[in-house]
Amino acid sequence: MTFKDDITERINTDFGERAIEATKLIFDAITKNENLNTDRVIRCIIYLAKGDLTDLIKYIESATIDTREVIFWAEYTGIAEAKIPRRLRDFNKTFDNCSKNVVQ
Repeated sequence: MTFKDDITERINTDFGERAIEATKLIFDAITKNENLNTDRVIRCIIYLAKGDLTDLIKYIESATIDTREVIFWAEYTGIAEAKIPRRLRDFNKTFDNCSKNVVQ
């Protein structure tokens, strides 16, 4: 299994010398739970983890329970402020394009 180029690049950028470990964590999670095997969910998990392996594990576990949660957390804003959520990103697109032409 291989990731799309933008996903591999983001793992390398965000996790640096721990990129191999992060990649293995994601691969292992996908092997155990096929629902995680979408580019959108993988991008959301990586985005939310922000280069922290502990957070990566946390978001993988959350996505294992319900992928919609990590998608919501990664793509929308206003949640913590108890406002009407507004979509800022679309991780169906690459990391470089996720904020362009986002459909609300």
